[in-house]
Amino acid sequence: MKIAYLMYSTREYDELIETINQLIRQGDHVFIMINDNDLRGKIHFVYAEDRRVHISETQEFAQEGDMSLARGTIIQMKEALEYDEYDYFINLTDGMMPIKPRSEIIAFLKEHEGKDFYHIARTEKEDPQLRKKALKYYTFTNLLSFPTGAFVRWFTKANASFLNVFGLRRKLNDTIMIGSPWFMLSKESAKKIVAEFNYVSANFKLSWYPEEMYIPMMMEKFAPDAAKAHINEDYRVVGPDGAWVESQCARDLTREVLAAHPEALFGGRILAQGDTLSLYNDYFDKYNEGYVRSKESIEKEERMIDPDIFNTNRKK
Repeated sequence: MKIAYLMYSTREYDELIETINQLIRQGDHVFIMINDNDLRGKIHFVYAEDRRVHISETQEFAQEGDMSLARGTIIQMKEALEYDEYDYFINLTDGMMPIKPRSEIIAFLKEHEGKDFYHIARTEKEDPQLRKKALKYYTFTNLLSFPTGAFVRWFTKANASFLNVFGLRRKLNDTIMIGSPWFMLSKESAKKIVAEFNYVSANFKLSWYPEEMYIPMMMEKFAPDAAKAHINEDYRVVGPDGAWVESQCARDLTREVLAAHPEALFGGRILAQGDTLSLYNDYFDKYNEGYVRSKESIEKEERMIDPDIFNTNRKK
């Protein structure tokens, strides 16, 4: 079984290198949007000859809360489908990593082979206010400061309500759904989503956190049979309480929270709490735990460019 990991990142160079190396070691591929131009160039250079790393160029930038993340993720799926055969497509937003060995994740996916995993928290049938929120135009979501700027977020909501009073709202007839932005989609479902790429641009431009809506809504509309059979869990642990919180990113968590969610396959960034070496051993190396590399694999990694070439603090 082969996985295509769909990523976007604003992470530091060393952490991003470590993440990519862990994900590709056993043959899985990474499709990644890198927001920083300088960092993108460095990653291009390091992995120039590695066919497992695909740096997004059709759309290079993405951020949470904006259509760019939903649109960019679908483009990644499209490019992955054109490049090779993958059994599952798994998105990992900034700071997220596997917290189980690959062997366990593959065994889990094989147990439910062909099923899709995404979490729907509620629909407009239970919460009529959800439609009012979804139909508004949030004109400042694509500002770089939108995910973190309290004033920008307040002003964006205020402006959306102002436009709504004058009848400037999107026309969306499908049932509004909202849930976790993370998913594990089968190859067949990914194909159906990719084929309807225009749906995102037509319905979620200037939307508030479209990444929490577009997958369940597109699955319901374009893959109804798979949607009915999907498993309503995303198997991620994020944030101080371990659970996804609406309109928030994958916040930092502690090892205690991680231990309280043994069912999770992936987790957000774990707080080091001064013990970075132990964190790397327990967290970054988890995905390849028990994997014995072949002689050819070791030789190939030894031929790779040393990532430390870009470390300006390195001793001469």
